Amino acid sequence: MKKLLLSLFTLSAIFCSAQTATNFNVNDCSGNNHDLFTELNAGKVVVITWVMPCSNCTAKAITAYNAVQSFSASNPGQVVYYIADDYANTACSSLQLWCDTNVAMNIKAFSSASVSMSSYGAAGMPKTIVLAGTTTHSVYFNQNGGAANNFSGIQSAINQGLN
Repeated sequence: MKKLLLSLFTLSAIFCSAQTATNFNVNDCSGNNHDLFTELNAGKVVVITWVMPCSNCTAKAITAYNAVQSFSASNPGQVVYYIADDYANTACSSLQLWCDTNVAMNIKAFSSASVSMSSYGAAGMPKTIVLAGTTTHSVYFNQNGGAANNFSGIQSAINQGLN
């Protein structure tokens, strides 16, 4: 009986801690199609930040963007950054304008229910995740609110994803 309970506990711990990405195949606000699993299967690391958009989200979205940019010279084209509207209720034109004005120009932005933060636990403003793995499609970072403003944590997750 003890062995059975230990086995069940071990399996539940593995399943609770191992989180995988949820695929989407959708156009960004510029009309370009993105299939998440195709990008992960190509060896890319994908960082997504969900925003309202709002002023409280700006600094955290910039932190994630800067963490991604810190890999642009060492791993060109391997780490991509997306911003998604939290509940897909902001028009793409407004979301893209918010990104261009508050974060950086030409960020791939999404306002589609297909790019859903609900697959990654509790909602947060903002919410940042780091995804990677050609076969595992693993989640390496998943933080809400103030915890999403963790430059070194995002960088560390990207490093893990690249390795």
